[in-house]
Amino acid sequence: MRVVARLFVCVPVVLAAVTLSAADPAYVGKWKLNQAKSSMSGDTVTIGPGANGMMQFASQGFTYTFKTDGKQYPTPDGGTTSWKETSSTVWDVTNQMGGKPSASYHLVLTGDNLAVSGKMMKPEGGSMDFSAKYKRVSGGPGFAGKWMSTDVQMPITTTEITVSGANGVKIANDASPTIECQFDGKDTSGQGMMAGSKYTFACTKVSATSFKILAKLDGKPMYEDVYSVSADGKTLTDNGTPVNAKQEPYKFVFDKQ
Repeated sequence: MRVVARLFVCVPVVLAAVTLSAADPAYVGKWKLNQAKSSMSGDTVTIGPGANGMMQFASQGFTYTFKTDGKQYPTPDGGTTSWKETSSTVWDVTNQMGGKPSASYHLVLTGDNLAVSGKMMKPEGGSMDFSAKYKRVSGGPGFAGKWMSTDVQMPITTTEITVSGANGVKIANDASPTIECQFDGKDTSGQGMMAGSKYTFACTKVSATSFKILAKLDGKPMYEDVYSVSADGKTLTDNGTPVNAKQEPYKFVFDKQ
């Protein structure tokens, strides 16, 4: 589930085992990320001057201002962010949610190329490494400008989907919020690492083998994800669309475990 501005991306992780029954929908079970078949690049990020001497970060409708002074600044999801100019070509970023670090990013600038490496924190402790490469689309010099990701590398992880209540699902992740909702289109709050954030999720059933999740930020639609199982039941595909950047879709493909 895509729930953060996509300067850097997150991937679901399994939390527990699941017992299946004959009556369970096809999407229930454990699903391992197939990175080779997934499409995780192509998102854009703009970094540039903001009002009152601030810098501004903007990606797919997720926008906030900051300074590269290492201090904490608020983000639209209810968290905070800290940007530090380590040198003219190196910036370090730490995001927090509920007063606890949620992710860290190390940005290295080389001309019109930006290399990002970082860690996503797990609620129970520990972290996962990721990396991404961006190319400059416009702007400059330095970090200022519009950037597009060309390569994203994530840990090979597993998602778990279980039945929730009479007519719903639970998707358990480490890197994204745990989502538990009924197929009634009503907004529900995220759990796990995103508990207390301003994101909510509304679930609707598309078919016997497919369902949709609409992520909202402070009531405004942000990401629409449609989960579908292949005819042979061996593949789960999450086709996602940023509501404010429909030209930047993403796709996660998972193999049945």
